[in-house]
Amino acid sequence: MGGASWRRLGSDGAWAAQFPDLVAPFAPANMGLVVDWSPHMTAHFGQPVKAAALHIGDRVERGEFVVSSAGLEGGGIYTLGPDLRAGLALTLDLFPDLTVDQIRSRIARVGGAASLANRLRKALGLAGVRAALLQEWGRPLPQDIAPLLKSLPVKHAGPRPIDQAISVAGGLRFEALDDTLMLRDRPGVFAAGEMLDWEAPTGGYLLSASLATGRRAAQGVLDYLSKK
Repeated sequence: MGGASWRRLGSDGAWAAQFPDLVAPFAPANMGLVVDWSPHMTAHFGQPVKAAALHIGDRVERGEFVVSSAGLEGGGIYTLGPDLRAGLALTLDLFPDLTVDQIRSRIARVGGAASLANRLRKALGLAGVRAALLQEWGRPLPQDIAPLLKSLPVKHAGPRPIDQAISVAGGLRFEALDDTLMLRDRPGVFAAGEMLDWEAPTGGYLLSASLATGRRAAQGVLDYLSKK
């Protein structure tokens, strides 16, 4: 029965209404972020953002992500799902391997007659989609730009709708199940996969754990039937 994303494929989460007191609300997981881009970003749609780091709360994620027409997509974003749903601020470190002082020093070595964009390109190699993101989220650019390059606010409008998420959080709470994945108050009813209240950091982990819990539930069914 699955979770509640991609309902056109048959997984709409409607089954959860049968267990109103046992189900944690569904929420999008492994989802992109909505961004209302300025027109100048159109040329960068489909481009991956590499050699950067995302900061949210106490977490740092070095995975890549992609600029799309709808916003931001990719593994670097997907793993931050719980913190993003909690509304924590997200920032982008364009130079995670340099300190603020190192960035300042490199910029200072470039002649002041050049434009800021050229100085950043010559001093730091900042160009393409990463330079475009600085213009998109950093304007007006401060005179001391180094701190901004290390902590650029990611201005987004929240997660994509649940029906566009790769998977979902929420589902049957584990305290409602015994160790065979049978519902405690409904003997003979077993659950697995995205019916359970958990989320995986990627689609691969999602498939692996769905298969594993499916196997565990099947073993539970056999044990249950053998005792009847």
